[in-house]
Amino acid sequence: MKYLSAPVMRVLSLFLFSTLFFFSCDVTSSSDDNDHADPVGFVIEQNNAEIVRFENNQYVWNPSGTWDDYFRDDAEGLVISPDVILLTADNPRGMTDAVRVRWIDDHGDVFDLPDLSEDEGGEYWLDWEWETPNTLTDECSGEARSDPDAIESGTIRPANLEQHGSDGQWGFHFRADHTGEDRIRFRLMHGFGDAAHSDFTSGWMNVTVPHDEHDLIDENGVYLHERDKCRTR
Repeated sequence: MKYLSAPVMRVLSLFLFSTLFFFSCDVTSSSDDNDHADPVGFVIEQNNAEIVRFENNQYVWNPSGTWDDYFRDDAEGLVISPDVILLTADNPRGMTDAVRVRWIDDHGDVFDLPDLSEDEGGEYWLDWEWETPNTLTDECSGEARSDPDAIESGTIRPANLEQHGSDGQWGFHFRADHTGEDRIRFRLMHGFGDAAHSDFTSGWMNVTVPHDEHDLIDENGVYLHERDKCRTR
């Protein structure tokens, strides 16, 4: 039996390592043509104007200067109030118009990723996490979501997100359910099933639902809209 010499073995090893490294990079890189593989931040926009930007591990509120209604001097973060949701007698939806997430690369440029439904590059999807639970138990009902004791103690989340088919992969709506404060963070997920992992996780963002004087906000701070308050997707 013949054995390969040490120099030949070193050359083959280097060749195999280079080949594996190339294919590894090719699989994990973004298939988006602009080569934005790993975002370092994100923006949330409404009508093509930024509401909030997360960059350099910090939030900038209303960077476009056009969305003052989402912010108040006495609240640090996003304020989901009757000023930004549809909460009228003839249209009590209780949620904002559609907003969308866009991503920031390490050069500070904002870019988009394709939807999962697109033929090429549909390997990314948006995930989010609230700090407090939707209800105190695994079961959800309208009563559980408007329990005065849970609202007063701040043990259930005051807001939620809704994502509709017409919003696309990166669009959603903030929904105000009752008075309170919470925090949310966003993840850019990559892959599916057991292979799914986060390519980017934001810092926590403060969200406040105020107890405003309004015909459709009751004495407990419950927003009396027509949405299913157990719906989180």
